[in-house]
Amino acid sequence: MTESRPPPIDAHVHVWDLARRRLPWLPDGHPLRRNFSLHDFPQVSDDLILVQADADPTEVTDLLDLAAANHSVLGVVGWIDLLADDIVGNLTTVTRHAEKRSALGKLLGIRSPPSDQTDPDALTAPAFVRGVQAATDAGLAIDLLLRPPALLGAARLAVAVPNARLVLDHLGNPVTADAEWLTGMKALAERPNVTVKLSGTAHLPDDELARLIDVTFDLFGSDRLMFGSDWPVCTLSSSRAEVVRRTTEMLPIAAHNDVFRGTARRTYRPRETAP
Repeated sequence: MTESRPPPIDAHVHVWDLARRRLPWLPDGHPLRRNFSLHDFPQVSDDLILVQADADPTEVTDLLDLAAANHSVLGVVGWIDLLADDIVGNLTTVTRHAEKRSALGKLLGIRSPPSDQTDPDALTAPAFVRGVQAATDAGLAIDLLLRPPALLGAARLAVAVPNARLVLDHLGNPVTADAEWLTGMKALAERPNVTVKLSGTAHLPDDELARLIDVTFDLFGSDRLMFGSDWPVCTLSSSRAEVVRRTTEMLPIAAHNDVFRGTARRTYRPRETAP
């Protein structure tokens, strides 16, 4: 008898409806400036984690509504302003909305990128640290959308909030495995509360991606790596299936269970729900 395996987890998926989202990072005429829904997602059998795409407080509640209505959506990494004076009150408001929509426990994390993703000092500014601590105290992971110059700041943030579960999106957005990226990744690897998302890589050539994955795997190990397709952004360069194939082939087989499921479950801690 063949053992039934749980579906993989895609830990980085976006959806949006332009009637409700401004998405200023997508200018008029951009090929992604159209609606993307769960019905468009190409692999319906996979489990998903929806990630913020807009700095809009109504987006997180929209995503939670989707999560409540779709069992394949394990949860949401939503936008809540970590710099807000009343961050605790804002978190409480979102939690109450989730409870009303039968989505309690589906808010898994926060992504509220600093305005300058290259500034390491932004990660340890007192207001940002306070917001990360508040979200951590609420049981949420923190996704970090950064560029290589800011990685050392993220390592300092991991020290400042040692109980935070920090997730570095897109391997820190490197262009190549240069000295700046390597220095930042080595500093982050020393912090056990940091995991790395193998996402946002569709645009990279095979040889460069293989190098980046090899270095990241050696530094963090499979138990601190998770897969995310970054769909639909990945479609600017390739299909989601191609993203999955390349990531799979560039990792040891023994790492697949962690990268494609285990690490996301341990880091985001979604609740088990009945089908």
